Amino acid sequence: MSGPLPELLRPITRPLSWVYGRIIARRNAGFDRGERVERFSVPVLSVGNLTTGGTGKTPMVMWLAQHLIASGHHPAIAMRGYGAAGAEPGDEEREYREMLPDVPVIAAPERCSAIRAHLKDSSNTNVILLDDGFQHRFVARDLDLVLIDAQRKTMRDALLPAGHLREPPGSLARADAVIVTRAEKGEDSELAAAIERYHGRAPLAWARHRWTHLEVHVPGEPARAEPPNWLKGRGIITMLGVGHPEAVRQQVESLGAKILADLPARDHERYDQPRMRVARGLCEGAKGLFITMKDWVKIREIVDPGQWPCPIIVPRVAMELFRGRRELEALVMDRLRDAGARRTGGSR
Repeated sequence: MSGPLPELLRPITRPLSWVYGRIIARRNAGFDRGERVERFSVPVLSVGNLTTGGTGKTPMVMWLAQHLIASGHHPAIAMRGYGAAGAEPGDEEREYREMLPDVPVIAAPERCSAIRAHLKDSSNTNVILLDDGFQHRFVARDLDLVLIDAQRKTMRDALLPAGHLREPPGSLARADAVIVTRAEKGEDSELAAAIERYHGRAPLAWARHRWTHLEVHVPGEPARAEPPNWLKGRGIITMLGVGHPEAVRQQVESLGAKILADLPARDHERYDQPRMRVARGLCEGAKGLFITMKDWVKIREIVDPGQWPCPIIVPRVAMELFRGRRELEALVMDRLRDAGARRTGGSR
């Protein structure tokens, strides 16, 4: 299985992954003993994964935030802030602020100090959602959720840099629950068995990425919402600066669109005018430029859709839990009650 580096480097990456594994094991042993772990005055719910690249953490955190708000809670999202440049926020932070304008976003590499400062200044926040928190064990959590992408070979992958694993599958043993994402074809018994082997229990929930609608920016017209099947029969250009672009391309093609060209983009790509001029040239004659919201929150600052040669298409994504939703909701509420009881009793 290939990793993030070229295959020709495999003689080097394989032994390096062994060294990396030893470092991870030693680091986790310290955290298991409680070293350098800080617990806060409000409950912390963590959403993370085992791999590099996207597994759907952003839509999962959004789903949790919306569920918490509907239940009368006041969450804040704490994240590292990947892709930030100086004082400019990163793409995921912008996406959260766009989709959840009433939810505070705490973005800083030093998450403990940033959470501490936020809680000191905000008496309203009563739960923290820790984005990409499985490896960030400096923050004690009351619920540890791990996402596994059904479209990737996570359970058979190798550690970095030979593969894409940030931790070995055995680390699932410390998770409270596993949620399988991008399960577009339904439940997978082989994947479920592999997860149960390492986690000790079957996945709690199964989910798929659902496009609620397409936000279409047509030159010379106001932006409008279209159903996902609006893509059918259209020849489009894709430019996807996300962790798992292949999954997005597959979803585009499943709706009947034809991808005329794909402009490669790295996860957290920083777009600039020269890059967009190249994209503009390719879009001449196309029926659309398809990008994600993660791309759009950056591109819209340097591109006027009214002057673009074709529609700019942005899917609005939601996490659809088609199995285990009630169980997940119950687990979240139970952990919040337990955390509240512990803190009321004086534990820290």
